[in-house]
Amino acid sequence: MLKWILSALLAALSLSAYSFSVNGSKWPGGTTHLHVGISGLSASGKAWSDALRRAALEWNDKTPFEFTLLSSYRDPCNGYRASTTSTGFPAGTGDDVNGADFTSTVCGNDYGTSVLAVTLVYTESNQLGAFDITQADIVFNSNSRFDIYDGPFDSNRGTDFTRVALHELGHVIGMGHEFSASSIMRERIGNLYTLQPDDIAGATTLYQGYTRCPVSRLDFGRVSGTLNAGDCTVQQLVGGGTDTSLTDVYQLDLAQSTRVTLNMNSGSLDSVLVLMNSRSEVLEIDDDGGTGCNSQIVRTLPAGTYAVLANTLTSATGDTSCGKNNGPYQLTARYDSSALIGVGRNTSLQGGRSSATFAGGVTTNGGTSFSNRVTPTQRFDVLGRITVDPAHRGRQGFLVMAAILENNQVYVRNPMGEFVPLGSQTSPVPVTSSKILGATENMTILGQAVASSFGMSDTSVRFLIGYGLNSNPNELYFHDEPINLLVSP
Repeated sequence: MLKWILSALLAALSLSAYSFSVNGSKWPGGTTHLHVGISGLSASGKAWSDALRRAALEWNDKTPFEFTLLSSYRDPCNGYRASTTSTGFPAGTGDDVNGADFTSTVCGNDYGTSVLAVTLVYTESNQLGAFDITQADIVFNSNSRFDIYDGPFDSNRGTDFTRVALHELGHVIGMGHEFSASSIMRERIGNLYTLQPDDIAGATTLYQGYTRCPVSRLDFGRVSGTLNAGDCTVQQLVGGGTDTSLTDVYQLDLAQSTRVTLNMNSGSLDSVLVLMNSRSEVLEIDDDGGTGCNSQIVRTLPAGTYAVLANTLTSATGDTSCGKNNGPYQLTARYDSSALIGVGRNTSLQGGRSSATFAGGVTTNGGTSFSNRVTPTQRFDVLGRITVDPAHRGRQGFLVMAAILENNQVYVRNPMGEFVPLGSQTSPVPVTSSKILGATENMTILGQAVASSFGMSDTSVRFLIGYGLNSNPNELYFHDEPINLLVSP
């Protein structure tokens, strides 16, 4: 474990901590706990614990980071002792719990001249070439005179505790000292007593997560991409570290718990897959889990938002037998489910609002289970379900089904049950069937189909379903994520 100590200094008009200075070291998921139960009151009668809590909540309110505050007390020097080899660093490894208190020494070592507080931070190297913060404790110098107040620095009252706490909490989350911009993270304490734009920008940069890189939506099915010089790197994504490998970032949204299979295949690229949750915590990394040098991740994921990184290795670590560190790839997303899966948010052609929900899937066993992959010779059904907006139920309306091929040609299903090119239809909204709309509309998009009979052996087809009202025939309510059919040998 790597240990950091960062301190706040007392000076005429200033403070101490990082600038918009970050190096990629941060808490996984952008959150941690903090015991704020410091006992006692300031000279103005305010509780130290309340001031520490207020400082933490300001970081919560103004940045992506989140402190979970615990009212209990935890000795910040638990697990530390005076060092016989270092004047600035105590010995020991802490207790893996984040605490804060006033102390006369830095857990046995001297504070030094004009030091108001010290933050002890432990980090561990992670799989993305950076460091995860695993523990942080704050000690405030009890030999200094503190009070709690807002406004300019007042030497008659002593040092405002809250602004020192704000500064030290910046170190806790991974911020360094600022040496130029106006910032609570300036090296010395001063007139500032709230977070400044530079502080907020620094924390946002550090905890922005995978959105630091361009993000593309990943639907079930497959997408082709290329990793080239100039693409985002893992180092840019995590805000520091040493991993300069190229990466493309995709976002996968799941409406319910789903077993997902991700494959990254390339004939020329050493492929690496990284799966993250919505807070950019790494859930899994795979290099060669697929066939040959291809990568694969198979995992059951709860409903939520996930990032999928189509990645490679750096030239320093890459396996040349698996290809280069740049080049084309194909990313495939498959699912397995016992029921139809939700297919994104509802939307409409003309911006009308509705509470309709949509689900769909592909089954080869009459609905016992669903997936999106079939072989060219398997017999399958593509099914859809619409839960109609209550305001639209019982009204005369119509249903629509459409298919989008891999070359982006669009086909619609006509009343005779045939899929015909969209361009051959004269109506703005081609109707599949007209009916009185029920609460639920179950739709067979394709029934007992065999891909090879359509000349399909290795392709992906996207299906959309929707409905409309005869009273407004140019409006269509549908979903923003397609029902996918993936045909592969």
